[in-house]
Amino acid sequence: MTNVLIIGATGTLGSAARQTLLKETDAQLTLLARHANRLQATPGRERVVAGSVTDPATLDDAI
Repeated sequence: MTNVLIIGATGTLGSAARQTLLKETDAQLTLLARHANRLQATPGRERVVAGSVTDPATLDDAI
């Protein structure tokens, strides 16, 4: 199974990538966003991580 990390999942590009991956693959998605409360994860397919990409601890958790 493929795992994909989407950085900036609430942004324009991140949202488009997320929708495409959900529709066209069976990949597990990890969604990294500063405003994670704006996301509703698809059960069994997505995991949400809140934080900044510039924080090493957040990146470790996401990866």
